[in-house]
Amino acid sequence: MNTMVADALADRTVDGRYRVESRIAVGGMASVYRATDLRLDRPVALKIMRDQLAADADFRARFHDEARTAARLSHPNVVGVHDQGEWDGLVFLVMEFVPGRNLRAVLRDCGPLSPAQALAIIDQVLQALQAAHDAGYIHRDIKPENVLVTDNDRVKVTDFGLARALQSPSAATAGLLIGTAAYLSPEQVSGESADERSDIYQAGVLLFELLTGKTPYSGETSWAVAHQHVNGTVPPVTDLRPDCPADLARLVAEATAREPDARLATVAEFRSRAAALAAALPPPTPLPRRTDVIEPDRDDGGTQTQQQPAPDEAQPPVDPAGPETRRTSRRPWLVGLTMTILAVLLAAGAALLFVANPFDRTDIPDVLGDKESAAVSRLTTAGFTVAVTERRFSEKVGVSEIIRTDPEPGYSARTGSEVGLIVSLGPERYEVPKVRGQTPTEAAATLAATNLGIADQRDQYHDDVASGLVIGTDPGRGTEVKRNAPITLLVSQGPAPVKVPNLAGEGESSATAQLRDLGLRVKTATRESDTVAEGLVIQTVPAPGTTLYRGDRIELVVSEGPPPVQVPNVVDLPREQAVSTLKAAGFKVKVSEGIVTPLDRVFETDPAPGTLAPAGSTVTVSIF
Repeated sequence: MNTMVADALADRTVDGRYRVESRIAVGGMASVYRATDLRLDRPVALKIMRDQLAADADFRARFHDEARTAARLSHPNVVGVHDQGEWDGLVFLVMEFVPGRNLRAVLRDCGPLSPAQALAIIDQVLQALQAAHDAGYIHRDIKPENVLVTDNDRVKVTDFGLARALQSPSAATAGLLIGTAAYLSPEQVSGESADERSDIYQAGVLLFELLTGKTPYSGETSWAVAHQHVNGTVPPVTDLRPDCPADLARLVAEATAREPDARLATVAEFRSRAAALAAALPPPTPLPRRTDVIEPDRDDGGTQTQQQPAPDEAQPPVDPAGPETRRTSRRPWLVGLTMTILAVLLAAGAALLFVANPFDRTDIPDVLGDKESAAVSRLTTAGFTVAVTERRFSEKVGVSEIIRTDPEPGYSARTGSEVGLIVSLGPERYEVPKVRGQTPTEAAATLAATNLGIADQRDQYHDDVASGLVIGTDPGRGTEVKRNAPITLLVSQGPAPVKVPNLAGEGESSATAQLRDLGLRVKTATRESDTVAEGLVIQTVPAPGTTLYRGDRIELVVSEGPPPVQVPNVVDLPREQAVSTLKAAGFKVKVSEGIVTPLDRVFETDPAPGTLAPAGSTVTVSIF
């Protein structure tokens, strides 16, 4: 089966660096090409986004931001991101080239996998997700097409960040169901925020398909499938694969629970459970090798250009007349004709002097520094016609004022003649343009087009402008400066790095404020604790000392206090025994008794026996 096809991009060099060889995949949002990085002489995978996405400015901005974020993620089970950019109307992403096939091809070639094979693959997928979650990233689109398998069965997950760039609404993505419907978590379909548990759900669906060869839900449309994720329950794996171990089927069910709170809590838990199941199975056999030969399609068509012959060398012009014919022949009649013409001209000159009085002259008024309208009025009144011959910048003469006249002031010119004016445009100034969000190269071009130059480049951290893009300028946008004034570009290094502080034992509100002051987005979770008082911080995820970046998310785990304790049944017990039993269970005891207590036994407790009450709370016993 031929999995590479020819394409209009074949043999072109993108961005002057990536020579396209052939197209290897086509999807709803992008096409992927094998290319060669000419600078580093290595194969790369070049992802070209679809035209309707590339045409949307909002999507392009998010795409570049997410690509830079994904490029920070380095792990053996993650496809590395090398570069991104725009070229000739194309929006592209350059990734590590992974020779092999994706899981969709594996399932097509092999059918359902053995439990050991499926667990070996899902373990590597979960390693990639755990690395991403530890770094604060969520994938959002785990599916067979985004999981690549090398020929030695190494698994690499791709497209980190792309789903997030697609999820935000824009003109290009409005109305689209972003993600493959068969793998979307219920909260993604419902438009709620996706978190780590969304990736766990998708990984669970992927494990279901590896074991059964099918996805849990099917339907005539994507929306019909998505609807089942929200309203249905993933069927047991054993319905389609009766020989699947019960514990493995249970793991899939817990990973794909409809409610996020009912799922496996973390990828680490998912992986630990899967590893324990794999340890009880025989080692997985290698996946069957591919039988197809991958060759790029040949495209021999094209236009041939025929080289035009060089034009003949220009020959020097040839004078048909020889030297003798070029000599002036003196003829006697020519002398007579010349004298006649001279007489006529002298007569015409005399008539002209008579009609136009050469002595009717006026001194040109001094209008230097006058406004244009005033100068025109004065010159016209003096009997001259006026024309503005030039407008030029001047550091000394104000806008619309006269710099020079031609002839100059005081010159005696014939009345009615034209006086030329050079009018000032004022000081030559240019507003510093908006270059925020551009690359330094683009910003340099924008400044050059505005007759400005670049003095230097200063790097700064910035929460909102992606690394490598321009934050602004010094002097700032809108400032008027002279031609070729040197402008300093302020270039983003991305969000500033921050170290996670140790907040264990801090109050929730204080800890939250400290994290927000560091620029981190805080998500709070609660957990029961016998050792940490209610409302105090148990831990942060990631742990103290971890380097994050402003804008990254961090989880604050806050204590709910100790778990509730069941009130023991002490009814009808003697007073001392009842009190002793309750205290041993962790309660404080209050005794309520009448004037006479002949039996000195308990006849009731508040709360009642069997009730769950907070450890350390008070139980009242009534004695009779």
